[in-house]
This record gives sequence, structure tokens and C-alpha cells, in this order.
Amino acid sequence: MANARDAAALEGLAAEIRAGTGGGDVLTVAGDVTREEDRARLVAEARAWRGTIDVLVNNAGRGYYGAAQTIALGELEALFALNVYAPLRLVQLAHEDLVRSHGTVVMMSSIAGVAAAPKMGAYAATKFALEALSISMRAELAAEGVRVLVVRPGPVDTAFRENSIATAGTEAGVRPKGARVQTAEEVARLVVRAVDGSRDVLETSLFVRVGSFGARVVPNVFRVIARRMAAAKEARDAGVRSA
Repeated sequence: MANARDAAALEGLAAEIRAGTGGGDVLTVAGDVTREEDRARLVAEARAWRGTIDVLVNNAGRGYYGAAQTIALGELEALFALNVYAPLRLVQLAHEDLVRSHGTVVMMSSIAGVAAAPKMGAYAATKFALEALSISMRAELAAEGVRVLVVRPGPVDTAFRENSIATAGTEAGVRPKGARVQTAEEVARLVVRAVDGSRDVLETSLFVRVGSFGARVVPNVFRVIARRMAAAKEARDAGVRSA
């Protein structure tokens, strides 16, 4: 079962899945997970389709590029509504099904969930919040047989950056130097294996593992790197503003 706001894109995805699986059954439900009525309908249709919910993948999200002093509060509220409130609420709505199936919640976080880069503070704030909720949720749901898997990708070849918010004069879409860009299919395969392998955390690349380790274990070094990154990003953004 798949959900997105774009019904046409969903049908294209369903056709691709059917072609790749020899006509496998696929349910698509168009809707906006920031709307309560759409969330309730999504969970209800999933339950009706298979009788229960085994795995809930919270993958919807949006990026935000901009210095902290330029963040628009209304946009930040909307970002939290999509990146944090929606996945939390979907888990609440699917809770009884997940308990019955001893299922798994997959929270799509990011390297930004443990390491906040310059001009990524708004996005990182949502992913830090998602990580905190996941830590608590994992402990709370363990006794009910429900697992919580946090996935931390790095750069992935999707339209994520093109669809992100960027404040005036800020360049979006700059990928970290030296970071290999993964395909969505590669990340999906890793997630499936992690679900099957009872993992708690999946960091999808060496870039993510190194960045995560540095931010958590040697924060002083990471702060020096972050200041240099900030200077480099400001120089690039100055070029954008003068262009």
C-alpha cells in the first residue's frame, strides 16, 4: 500500500510495482498526511485491505534551507506538521493494529537527525524531534511487541532538494562533498533488510555513519567543521544573491 498527495504519481508507482512483481496486488490511497481526515482514511483503508497493519513506514517529509534568523515561523510550523506531527499521529492511529501484528514502525529520519548542519536548522529540528519521539516510543512499545526502526539516510537521488523550502538568498540542493548519492531503490532494499533483521537504527551509508559518530562522540571537532561549512555556504549564497 502506498500513499502520496499526487494520485497520478501513485498510479504510476502501482503500475511499476505490478510490472515488477508479475501483477502483484497494490493499494494506493491519495491524501495529505498533515490532514487528520486523510490520516484516518489511510489507516482505515489499510486495515480493510489486509485486515491489519504489519509495517508502517513514515516516509513523508520536506526540507528547509535557511539561516536560523531567516526562518519563517509559519513555514516552520508547517514543516513540523509534516515531518513530526504526521508520523506521530499515524502511529497513534495504527497502534492497535501494530500491537495485534507485533509489527514495525519505520521512522525515516536523516543524518540531520543527529548532526545539524549550517542553514539546515529548521529541517534538523524536525528530525531531532522525530528521533526523540522514536527513542521514547521504542521503549514504550517494546512490551507490546512493536518495534521502532529509525532510518538515517544521507544524500539520496530524489526530488527532495528541488521540493524543499529555501529562504531568500539561500541556495538549496547543495550536496556534501565526498558523500555518495544513493538511489531510492538502494535505500528501500536496506530498509526491508533492516525490518526483517530486527534492527533499531539503520544508517544507510559510510558518510552517515562517519557524520553521526563525529557529531555524537567528538562534538568539538564537529563544531569546528560546522563553522567552516557555514562560511563556505555563506560564500555560495552570496554568489546566489549577487547573480
